[in-house]
Amino acid sequence: MSSPENQTTANQPSDIAPEYAAPPPHEQPVAEEPAKLGPVSRLTGTLFSPGETFADVNRKPTWLAPFLIAVVTTLALSIFFEWRVKPDWDKFFQTMAEKRLGKSLKELPPEQQEQVQKQLNIQKRFATTDFTSPLSIVIALGRTIVFYAFAFLVPTGVFALAMLLMQAQTTFKKILSVVAWSWCATGLVYVIVVIASLMMRDSESLRDINLADPAGIVPSNLAVVLPSGTSPVLTSIAGSLDIFTLWYLILLGIGLASVAGAKRFKTSKAITVVFGVWVVWVLVKTGFAALGFGAR
Repeated sequence: MSSPENQTTANQPSDIAPEYAAPPPHEQPVAEEPAKLGPVSRLTGTLFSPGETFADVNRKPTWLAPFLIAVVTTLALSIFFEWRVKPDWDKFFQTMAEKRLGKSLKELPPEQQEQVQKQLNIQKRFATTDFTSPLSIVIALGRTIVFYAFAFLVPTGVFALAMLLMQAQTTFKKILSVVAWSWCATGLVYVIVVIASLMMRDSESLRDINLADPAGIVPSNLAVVLPSGTSPVLTSIAGSLDIFTLWYLILLGIGLASVAGAKRFKTSKAITVVFGVWVVWVLVKTGFAALGFGAR
């Protein structure tokens, strides 16, 4: 017969859990590897070593830094454009309005002239980058922030859906980070090229810049070689074949492959997905151009 002490010890729960109660090794939490590159290194790395940079993005996705860089550089370019080109926005918007109406503004009744002029003033206020008043600063910042919110979120949503259908193991934030850094890096190079191009022009050639197509400042797409009078459909397709756009798409493919979370998801596969989505977008733009909406 066992002693009371032995019975008490036997009835007490053991502090040592049996081996079968321990969680399997694969369920143990794995510490995430911290990011190795800062914002500046990621910006330059996206251009010169995208594979390594997007591997770091996969470890620690970020979107705020490229968003702010894109907003600041765009505002800087707009201010520089106003200073260097001195665009005549009044004449530009009046010409566009007369083209839309099919007649000169002077031919309109006084009441309609006043109404149209109010609309033109609003358009000019939103088009001009002017930091001389609080309202103009708010407008410039607001339009730029809204633009990049759509420019980053819409492609991210499309590619997130595509990656989901292809069973990639990634997150919306990682895809957003790839889109943001790819756009920011190529956009910064584009801004530098535009500034250099404007500085090399004389005052006479600056007056001939088409404000309806500011992208034409840098001859980076095939539309610049087309003769005047080319059909809108062909112009739209040629304008889509842009060096900076193709560069951006290739970076997107490399980045999406890096954050796909599966070794079998090759870079060539990701680039195929990216260019497939881009082709659909080009077809949509071309369709609008064929309908007379003037899309490029």
